[in-house]
This record gives sequence, C-alpha cells and structure tokens, in this order.
Amino acid sequence: MSQPSRRILKGLLKGASFFSVMAATPKQTVPHTVASGSVMNTKPIAAIFDVDGTLLGGASMEMRFLQYLWRYGELRVSDFTRLAAGIFRTAAQGHSILRANKAYLHNKPFDHFRRLAQDCFDQHIRHHLLPKAIERVHWHQQQGHCVVLVSGTLDLLLEPLQQYLNACTRIGTKIELSGNALLGKIEGDHPYAKAKVSTVLAMNQLRNFDLSKSFAYGNHFTDRFLLDVVGHPVATNPDHRLRTFAAKHGWMIEEFGN
Repeated sequence: MSQPSRRILKGLLKGASFFSVMAATPKQTVPHTVASGSVMNTKPIAAIFDVDGTLLGGASMEMRFLQYLWRYGELRVSDFTRLAAGIFRTAAQGHSILRANKAYLHNKPFDHFRRLAQDCFDQHIRHHLLPKAIERVHWHQQQGHCVVLVSGTLDLLLEPLQQYLNACTRIGTKIELSGNALLGKIEGDHPYAKAKVSTVLAMNQLRNFDLSKSFAYGNHFTDRFLLDVVGHPVATNPDHRLRTFAAKHGWMIEEFGN
C-alpha cells in the first residue's frame, strides 16, 4: 500500500472529517499542454449530488412546487384527481405518489410552468438549501470538480438550482411535450434508485468522468446504487438503512443538517 493510501486509511479508521481525509489525498492535477502541444489524458472528476434530503432540507422540491401551484391557483381539483388516480399504481411499484406520477401536469403550458418553477425556487426552495451542503458544493468547484445534480424531481425544478449553484449539468425527470403543452407523462428514464445509475452512466458516455476518482452524495437507502459506482461515496444525512449499509462498506458518513 502506498504512503498516501495508508494516510487516508488511517484517517478513515480514526473517524476523521471529510476535509482531513481529503487533505491527505495528493492534489489532483488538471490537464495541461505539454511541449509537443498535446494534452495529457487526465479525465475530469465529478461530484454527483442527490437533491432532496442531501442539498435540500425538509419537504422535497416537488412537494414545495405542488403547494406553490395550489396556493397561486395554478392547479385545479381535476389535476389532483388525476394525481390521485395514480396512487395505487405508484404505491404498488414502491414509489411515493409524486416520484412516478406526473399526471397533475397534464396539458399545462411548458413555458409558463418553467417561469413558475423559477419563481417557486426563488421564494420557497432556495432558502431551504442546507448551508453545509452548499459549502461542500463550492469546495468541489474550487478543486476543479464538475458538480452534477441527479434527482427524480422535475427537470423544471432542477434547472434553477443548477443555475444557482453553477453546476456543470443535471439529470432530472423530464415530461413529454406536445408543442408547448406538458403531457403529464415521464419522458425517458425516471432517475430513481437503480435508474440513477443508468442515467449517470449514459451521461458519462458524453462527459467521460473518471468515476473511480469521483464523488457521490445521497441520503436515502435507494441512493446506495449511485454511491456504489464512484470511488468516493458519501452517505449524507443518511436514513437508518443507508447509514448501516455505509458503515458496513466503509463509506464516509456526513451530516449536513436537515
């Protein structure tokens, strides 16, 4: 085992903090031009963040959006009827109502709801982002890592968060469109549980991150699949099952508050 590896292992065994462990890691170099004019083959490093419960405390982004839409008269009783109609189907699949049921968005104007998503973020979401989590995002950016947001929430809601954090890219739940009308049906994969892994791997075919040196943060037991594909998994504000799983596998455990 190399000397840097022994220092990292020693820090982990002593329960050292994230920063003390990373301080023992040799500083990553960035690609630079050599004398011949070629570029060294150094892959970028990603810092992949789940959102609800990891970056955001309290209610989920989509629940806050749903409450916002109702408060401002953007949803009708019929929209909630369509939402309720999917309860049994999504429950049978082990999902919450909102994770796979987007029927309440049926026939809503995309451009208008995109503006509403931005307003909801500014008024009801941004102030509930966890300060310690945002500090970690900024730390990764200072190291030159590419911040990636991955969540089963609406891509409409991830867009303003990506802009606010200056994240490199995002993976959220997209809704099918007909012209400018949302159809209330999920387009493509729904990034939840194992599907988070498949969507990240598909994204990485274009981004070409070095996942063995990358980081991933998640709070729910279903995030273990995502955490398992990177070299630096971090169970963040973990639920009981993820905490137990992380401890068993020697993963780092962090508390950002909630």
